[in-house]
Amino acid sequence: MRSRLLPKSLLLAVVGCVVLSGCGTRNATTDLALAGSGVSAVGTQDAAPSDEEFLQFLELMNNMPSSCAQEVADEKGVLPEDLPAGGVPPEPEQAPDGKGGPGPEHAPGGSSPEPLKADEGIPVRLPDAPAPPEPDPDVTPPDPKEEVTLNAAEECFGGDHVRRVSEAFENTKTADYQAMQKKLTDLGYPAAYIHRMPDHEGAPRARVDLRLLGSRLALEVTGTSSGVSAEAFGASEEEGVNVADVKRKPKQGAPAS
Repeated sequence: MRSRLLPKSLLLAVVGCVVLSGCGTRNATTDLALAGSGVSAVGTQDAAPSDEEFLQFLELMNNMPSSCAQEVADEKGVLPEDLPAGGVPPEPEQAPDGKGGPGPEHAPGGSSPEPLKADEGIPVRLPDAPAPPEPDPDVTPPDPKEEVTLNAAEECFGGDHVRRVSEAFENTKTADYQAMQKKLTDLGYPAAYIHRMPDHEGAPRARVDLRLLGSRLALEVTGTSSGVSAEAFGASEEEGVNVADVKRKPKQGAPAS
């Protein structure tokens, strides 16, 4: 799941839900969003969810109960007691322009006011900041398809989803992928974000893309004799990276594959 272009009406609804808490109570899960082996997927879903599915997914993420305020606070550098009821940190102080946004001297790419030249009383433009250093050609950049490490807040929210999915499948043998997918969609996860993976020892397996507005969270769900085994993992937020293609890190003590 990557960024998507939304119709104006839907974009307004998203803003109302995620930013202004127009649908449900904004909580730490929403605030975070604003905060194995490599195998090819089988029948990977590429179609984007419908607007209705996407809004339902946003509402699910927004309304999921969570106890991750401490982790979100740590990531944002604020104390838990400084977070309002929904786990949302305070907004920045009013900017000098009085419009709630950064003044020109604070805006990205903006420049500081030009100081006056003492002897002539005319503005003198300061020199531009030096350009960032060029990447080292001898350093190999990381593979965006490698599993990434979740931060503390993402791990916490991943645990919430793992418990939610595990409890929903409890004491229910998942016969095939179709049954697994239906159960996951019934839980509010759009079908377009559920990716079929090769079976594991005859058991159905899927990955659920939970990367929303900057989060790197994803789930791997594998059928068992009495339900499912769910595990949270990290997938790069880089554009074009499909969670089905992410190469999982081998578990400690398990042979690499």
